Amino acid sequence: MKTLIFTSIFFSLNSFAFRLNTNIGAAFDNEVKIFITSNSDCSETGVDQDELLDIAMQGARDYWNNVPSADLSLKRGGIYETADNLFLTGELCVNDTDSSCSGSTVPLVNEIVIACNNNATHFSSNNILAVSSPVKFSGKEIKGSIILINNSSGTDFAELSRDEKVSVLAHEIGHALGLGHTKKDEALMYYKTTEHRFALSQDDVDGITYLYPRGAVDAISCDGIIPSAFGSEYSNTRSLYHSLLNLIFGLIIGLFIFKTVHKEK
Repeated sequence: MKTLIFTSIFFSLNSFAFRLNTNIGAAFDNEVKIFITSNSDCSETGVDQDELLDIAMQGARDYWNNVPSADLSLKRGGIYETADNLFLTGELCVNDTDSSCSGSTVPLVNEIVIACNNNATHFSSNNILAVSSPVKFSGKEIKGSIILINNSSGTDFAELSRDEKVSVLAHEIGHALGLGHTKKDEALMYYKTTEHRFALSQDDVDGITYLYPRGAVDAISCDGIIPSAFGSEYSNTRSLYHSLLNLIFGLIIGLFIFKTVHKEK
């Protein structure tokens, strides 16, 4: 009977908790460039414009570009030339959207664009490090996303170590790519800032693979994930179906083994 119990448990444990940033599961094309606005002086962040972009690219390379099951390539775009001060002071819509970002005053962009921003609505506290969201869509494809770094006086971002800043930028890049928060506290996309979060969890990998599947990889199928509301937890119904079949299969195997052992006695 122990074999029966072990076999059933082994085959039935399979679920996902990652969330998406849009109610349609929007994503970029598999190759995305990351820019920083030319007018971002980032004077309060503890790093200059070029270093902040370097940190973002390290986060892209160390985290998202290294997922074997995801077809995703984040590349350095360089300086996004602009004189629009709304990148520095404007508000970014971070609500659920499938086509536009109503209420945002930050300009729409192509690709991923970073700006150092001091908008009081977003950064009402020094410990709010950054906000980010897709802002431009074409159907189910993300065309542009914005990442705003807290550039207010006294921002805690300036006190972070280099590795912590890389982790923060990698987290925000995850949002820009279409991922929402998760309740898995070991994940990079966990909804709270935690210490020593310097690698992707399986939940992060599952999420980015769903949005950017590589070739024939279809372990987390689009038609298996059903959103109930913005920010709600997603579950893989196809995976649950397979788990049920596996459970039945496990029970059959376990029963066969049990009967075989019983006959031998």
